[in-house]
Amino acid sequence: MGSSTCFAGICPQQSAEADVLVVGAGPAGISAVLALQLQKRRIFWVDPAFQSGRLARYLTVPCNTKVDILAGDRNFRHPLLQPVASCVTPALQKLIAEAEPLAESTDPSELGWTTLGSCKHIYDAVTTGLSHAGGVSRCFGKVTRLTRVGSHWVAAVDAAGSRTSVKVQCVVLATGAEPKAAPLPNAMSAETTFDEALLRQRLRPNQRLAVLGNSHTAAVALAKLSELAGPMSLSITCFSRRPLRCAEWLEDSNVYRYNSTGLKGFGAVFGRKYMVHGTSWLEIKHIKEFLPEEWDWVIDCTGYVKSQLPTIDGVKAQELPRDEVSGALLGAPPGVFALGVPWGEAPGRLWGQGREAEDGFRGEDTFVGFAMFFARAGLIADEIHQVLECKQAA
Repeated sequence: MGSSTCFAGICPQQSAEADVLVVGAGPAGISAVLALQLQKRRIFWVDPAFQSGRLARYLTVPCNTKVDILAGDRNFRHPLLQPVASCVTPALQKLIAEAEPLAESTDPSELGWTTLGSCKHIYDAVTTGLSHAGGVSRCFGKVTRLTRVGSHWVAAVDAAGSRTSVKVQCVVLATGAEPKAAPLPNAMSAETTFDEALLRQRLRPNQRLAVLGNSHTAAVALAKLSELAGPMSLSITCFSRRPLRCAEWLEDSNVYRYNSTGLKGFGAVFGRKYMVHGTSWLEIKHIKEFLPEEWDWVIDCTGYVKSQLPTIDGVKAQELPRDEVSGALLGAPPGVFALGVPWGEAPGRLWGQGREAEDGFRGEDTFVGFAMFFARAGLIADEIHQVLECKQAA
């Protein structure tokens, strides 16, 4: 199967075969395709837009990883990117050139900081490179169902009204995550706060807003809201379970302490300034004091949940756990793997690169930025290699 693309719902054929189906074209899905393409697998790649996943919605959101790390060999100079280096290098050079220093940051950075929009440009470049790679077929659409037929998987793909079936040996689900939404009638998505025009449409003067959590997402949401707090006389309160935690850069070992649970970059600077004791436009309270009915809007910034996944033999994939070592979905027939943030990637614990601190926060962790996707993708590609080798030997 050579490189091909399905445009406007017209697939190369109404049925196809490949070694592996990859669902999703965000950072996790792209990492999976890179790792599998390196092993010369025939890949059928499905995504509704091929626009680097939800990064398209976060163009102006500050990245919480400094450019020094993004430009390193665990991130955008990772060996997996070598086959598409001609596409990636110009985008990476542009990211470095446009990086800016971050005033008041306690995290040393020679190259500065950037936005998720700049990271998206690099992933867009990778997608372009992969679209011309041999063995990769792209299809603009959505996988709705996976069915086990004998020793294979058959995927139903909806593409602009038409349907394609794909027969594969293994499947990698990398559909990404979306912010949690409080199950309340007055809930507002954190993503709404990232869009100033949309935010202005939703808000009214003198409204009361509750922001749940003190994560990087909460810091960005509060920063956006702070610009409207005065002009619109908004009353804003941030509720959290525990005090603000910032990651600490350990110069001697060149890693972060509390990387997984602490704020970095813009989030750390903003958090220290406003999210510890509050300020004229912001109150800080414990989550125990939160009463949903007291607020006009509730913005949940406590984490992310899995985006829509296909059913697997009639079972909702969202409900299936994942094996932390192999990446395989438990409770499903063999050959289905999952990759990405919503599956609770914990590379420090998984690969022995981190340690738990006594207070329950994660300790040192060398997998920063997008490194966790590349590392996990490599492990899953190795697992798939073993599956296919066993099938060939049978």
